[in-house]
Amino acid sequence: MDTYPKILKGEEHTKSDENTAEEYESLVQQEDEHIERLKTCTKLIFDALAIISQKASVLHMETVKEAADHLHVMELDLRRELFKVRLKKSILANRMKQTQA
Repeated sequence: MDTYPKILKGEEHTKSDENTAEEYESLVQQEDEHIERLKTCTKLIFDALAIISQKASVLHMETVKEAADHLHVMELDLRRELFKVRLKKSILANRMKQTQA
């Protein structure tokens, strides 16, 4: 026997719309966070390159290259994560348009 209360189709649709809107808002916030992190990482890379150009002669080059490589890998990871969030957001936006039509 079904013990769950029956939800009218209109109510079910409204809850689904609310969940979709909440999910979309969450993705917008995630996108903003990734953008800020990416900006910070990019600034760190530019700053590191400036330091290297000024002080390369007194720095241990293997360490410099390894640190720069880690920053670059982090930048690529952040770009990949930003892309994933934007892809999810685009798919969800399309789904929202379809349900409104």
